[in-house]
Amino acid sequence: MAVLNDLIIGLYLVFGGCCFNVITLESILKVQKKCGRLITLIQFIFIASEGLIRNIQFHNPLKEKRFPISLKPRKAPLYKWILMVVLFFVSSVLNNLVFEYHISIPVHIIFRSGSIIMNMLLSFLILKRRYSVQQILAICTVTVGLIITTLSSAKDQGKTQTQETNLYEWIIGIIILIISSFTGALMGIYQEYMFKKYPNTWKECLFYNHLLSVPIFLVFLPQIKEQWHLFQTSPKNRIGYYLPIPLLPSFISNIKIQGVWLLVIANIITQYICVSGVQKLSSLCSSVTLNLILNIRKFISLLISVIFFDNPFSSWSWFGSIFVFIGVVWYVKASDMKKKKEKEAEKKNK
Repeated sequence: MAVLNDLIIGLYLVFGGCCFNVITLESILKVQKKCGRLITLIQFIFIASEGLIRNIQFHNPLKEKRFPISLKPRKAPLYKWILMVVLFFVSSVLNNLVFEYHISIPVHIIFRSGSIIMNMLLSFLILKRRYSVQQILAICTVTVGLIITTLSSAKDQGKTQTQETNLYEWIIGIIILIISSFTGALMGIYQEYMFKKYPNTWKECLFYNHLLSVPIFLVFLPQIKEQWHLFQTSPKNRIGYYLPIPLLPSFISNIKIQGVWLLVIANIITQYICVSGVQKLSSLCSSVTLNLILNIRKFISLLISVIFFDNPFSSWSWFGSIFVFIGVVWYVKASDMKKKKEKEAEKKNK
């Protein structure tokens, strides 16, 4: 019964948190499209701060003769996380940067779902893995779906080209998505290696990925300042809201927060809820079940983006997206079948 309750809570966190996260992100992009690096920085600071609270420990300098504050001991050496931090930082920044290049949320979701193509290719080249015929056919289905969706989106982009929508910038956005898929796949392979060598370190990984990435944002300081200014001066940001929070001093509870910052706060919270739900389900479900749940969630997010935010998505785009999701589900199922056959073969050999 307890496991069932945890499973239901995990599903609520994933479908509620992740879907509302898409809504908040869409709403922010309606106010200001050029906000990728600023939003990414705020998300990183929030998650790093939460991790710092969990990882910090205090000492009595008189008894222990050491500095009064330190971080909890790591399971993996710090230098081992450096490559992960670089890949994670690049992938995260690029994922949010694409929205500045007229990439819509639906196209972004489809490309993120099709990232298994790059993952399979790099696993084949780096880890020398071999794949079944069904897995290869599934990847071909995903590839066809991505090509259809991309070409359809390019056609729509050409029809609606205005001063605000530039086809050349859109092509750059697609290239950024491809690079992001590449770095994300590399990170997945390295993460797999790290978690095998240092089990139960996902929380440590999450914390150090975000904490060590924050200083790198100094490279983007001019752009972040510019995006902050755009947020503050946006016409849609003129409305302010008071937060009458009880039990707090009046100078805090009467702070007036601009409209867009409420959306940013909601975006950060819902993203944290989403990540927590995914991690919770990963401890309760098989990887196959988890992948199926996440792909259903992505499809619902796609529907929300198209229906509620009127994002252009033609019948051909729908056709391509269905190909992508069918291919992903097929690949997950085929991978599960391959693992079962390998386990049965090992038992017979013993």
